[in-house]
Amino acid sequence: MKNKKLFISAFLVMLIALITFSSTSVYAEEDWTYEERMNTKTKVDFGTYTSIDQFYTTPNMDAVRVIKQYYKDLLWNTGPWYEPDEDIYMAFGEYSDPDVLVLQPHYGYKQNVYSRMTRPKQIESYDGKAEYIIGMNQYDQILIILDGSTFKGNLGDIVNDFFLNVVEERYRVQHEFYCPYESCAKEGGCMTISRYRSGDDIYMATCCYEVGFNLTKESTQTPVDNNLEDPAIYGGNDEVQIDDTPTQPESSDTFDGWQIVGIVASSIASIVGIYLIYLLGKKIYEIMKGN
Repeated sequence: MKNKKLFISAFLVMLIALITFSSTSVYAEEDWTYEERMNTKTKVDFGTYTSIDQFYTTPNMDAVRVIKQYYKDLLWNTGPWYEPDEDIYMAFGEYSDPDVLVLQPHYGYKQNVYSRMTRPKQIESYDGKAEYIIGMNQYDQILIILDGSTFKGNLGDIVNDFFLNVVEERYRVQHEFYCPYESCAKEGGCMTISRYRSGDDIYMATCCYEVGFNLTKESTQTPVDNNLEDPAIYGGNDEVQIDDTPTQPESSDTFDGWQIVGIVASSIASIVGIYLIYLLGKKIYEIMKGN
């Protein structure tokens, strides 16, 4: 039984690592050696539920309304996690101050629910035009919600600048997130990772990108409630269409020799990862069949 659990755990870790690696741009990987990537640490293990509970917003975002709208992205287990049938979801309490959020994370059946009050902190826009909310917790889990009509560039630049120049000093770190607008302006958004050094260790942070519309205070409010059937959440409607033209040329949009090498290496690593998953799955099947 102990060996069975060990192999199942190894299989899950390998699967998560492969998904994370394959969703990460070469832009963020090319400066790390193979050994550094393999020795990257995370601050929480898979199976540990946490929640995004610190929020920073540009002044024109309708912060409380928008955060509630994206409630499915606020509970994490390696990535955003929403499983209401297992009593794993984010709920909200009420408070007299409309600018205060009362978070009530549910981490599963028979788990205590503790309310946390938080007021989104106002910050200046990255370029004076982009309107967005950045949420985070102390475990390197990050969420950015962008009003898609205000910015069409690399969302990673906003997150990188935030952690280098805006956030409180105790959270500051030089990240290397990269995610073009056209990659995440879709249903469900997308995710990428960033590795960074802390002392002698290398850690991995994960960012979830969401693009919506009508998210500012003066915009027409639509009761979408994260309803993915409403295209306004992830890409516009008849009045608001996706414009994937960058606001300015992106140097990383052109492929050079190193990027080609990185893409090839990434493809090879993905193939190797899939094969290793196959071997682990086969081993688990043989162990369970033997019992």
